[in-house]
Amino acid sequence: MKTTGKKPSGTWAPLPPPRNQAWDAASRGKDLDNPRPYHPKEAFALGDVIEHQSFGVGIVMGLKEGNKMIVVFRDTTRIMVQGAK
Repeated sequence: MKTTGKKPSGTWAPLPPPRNQAWDAASRGKDLDNPRPYHPKEAFALGDVIEHQSFGVGIVMGLKEGNKMIVVFRDTTRIMVQGAK
């Protein structure tokens, strides 16, 4: 048996779902034509549709302590600041 110098991972896991599946689920039934502009000083709620200058339109899918929120965009998911003073 030839060795490649790499250790086997020892675990197997299925591939995660494509990122667009999270976007498809989050955006279903949302009005994507009227997003709120994102600004770190603004406060957002679960389900809000926002527009970020770099990432585009996103949907708030979670709120975290410390004025943070989880936002799903078409190509990525980000933790973003909200309600900053």
